[in-house]
Parts: sequence; C-alpha cells; structure tokens
Amino acid sequence: YKRDPQHKRARPAKDFPHILYPGTKWCGTGNAAEDLNDLGPLKALDTCCRDHDLCPDDLEPGQSRHNITNDTPFTMTHCDCNKAFRTCLKAEGSDAAHEVGVAYFSTGLFQCYRLAPPTEGCAKWAGLLTQACQEYKFSTTGELRWQVFDMATYE
Repeated sequence: YKRDPQHKRARPAKDFPHILYPGTKWCGTGNAAEDLNDLGPLKALDTCCRDHDLCPDDLEPGQSRHNITNDTPFTMTHCDCNKAFRTCLKAEGSDAAHEVGVAYFSTGLFQCYRLAPPTEGCAKWAGLLTQACQEYKFSTTGELRWQVFDMATYE
C-alpha cells in the first residue's frame, strides 16, 4: 500500500477540478507540495490538512479494505483521522480553518469508516449540499463491524 505523499489525494475524478484553499498547499483536492515539509503561508492550517491527507488508513476511489469498497470519487478516511483533523482545525481557530472545516465536514459529500456496533438507522439528519446522518442509532447486540459513516457538520 503506497504512502507516497505525491500520490496521496490525487484528483478525485478524471475531470474534477484541482482546488486548493488559498494560502495552502494541502487543503483541497490533491496537493501542490514539493515534499512533506512544503507548506503554504497558512502553515498551521496547512499542517492540519497535510496530516489528514497522510492518514495511515484510508481508501482511495475504487480501493477496498475492511470489507468496504470506496465507490465515491473522493478519498475515504478512517473516522479517527477525521476526528483528529476536526480537532486540529478547531485548535487552529482561524476563519480560514473554519471555512476548510465547513467545506470538508458540512457538505455531506464525504464519509469515513470505522469499526462499530451494527447500525439500526439514523436519528438526526443535516447537511449543506446533501443530507448526511449526524447521529446514528446503534444496536446493543451484535459484533463490531467495519462500516461507512456520514460526518457530523462542522460548527
């Protein structure tokens, strides 16, 4: 499984535009960095995005692992990495970090995966572009299994 940072977060689809948040080299679709230490002027924000891009457990489009296949045009990341990304953005605290957080977490376009009890449905829905489950109902019985989850909106 290749961890080359130049191949991480390649364009998510053939004709999908390469978009980066101004002042960053890692926040967006793909990256424009020469190497791992190459950060844009918004260094703290870019560090959050770089670390998220280099999550050690993710699924590129079309890739399968943990009995999950990523059939979206975007990289799907382990939920623990998304939790760390959200925490980093909140700690960075700038308006730019908030905008990146909203773009990533609140659009309803991205999902994550983790080992969890079986889901029984969604208790709460929200999202900007599409409706995403914000709160899941979990079974109190059954073995843990790998599952895909929508992400909670960024506030």
